[in-house]
Amino acid sequence: MVVDAVNIFLHTPRRMINKARNYHHGDLRAALLSEAAEMIAEGGTQSLTMRAISARLGVSRAAPYRHFPDKSSLLCAVAAAGFERLTLRLRSIEAAARRPSAEQFRRMGEEYVHFAIENPAHYRLMYGKEALARESVPQLREAADGLLDFLIAVIRAQQRGGGIKRQNPRTLAYAAWGAVHGLASLMIEGQIDPTVDADRLIRQTTRTLLEGFRSRRRE
Repeated sequence: MVVDAVNIFLHTPRRMINKARNYHHGDLRAALLSEAAEMIAEGGTQSLTMRAISARLGVSRAAPYRHFPDKSSLLCAVAAAGFERLTLRLRSIEAAARRPSAEQFRRMGEEYVHFAIENPAHYRLMYGKEALARESVPQLREAADGLLDFLIAVIRAQQRGGGIKRQNPRTLAYAAWGAVHGLASLMIEGQIDPTVDADRLIRQTTRTLLEGFRSRRRE
């Protein structure tokens, strides 16, 4: 997966990366994704150019084009890696639970918002203009669809256990996604009053969302 290669470079000391100028084919691609994500975090997508990333990695100006034909394709790949990283974080909550539970579902909502807060520039990229082109970019479409498919699977598991109302799971997934995405966007864009306790707001939002999803059989 793209995200595996990106994580390797995200956790590799900068001094080691700076010394490694002779990249193997796959290593350079991963380095480009990692460096692009870092540049976007530092200065937004406008700070990323093929020339600038070549200089930062110490490779020829032609080297990045062996993997990405232009800046747009590189941005789409970084966005795809973001969706994969987010999905992995949600999956880790599922894996830690012995069985599906309402609390597990609520914690996934919290984790989603925290991911956006921790990675605001990357999150904006995932839902920015590059995302609008996902239908024409298979890798980005598959990564975004992977997140939606995971949410649908979680909701179906909750429905089988009687914790969530038996409505169309895809519709419920979109509703849940929209709720946490809306809060995440408000928070990273500074639209929430700074005097508001962010953690409490996130908990309250996810609890309210869960209450709306609960099966009436449990009331």
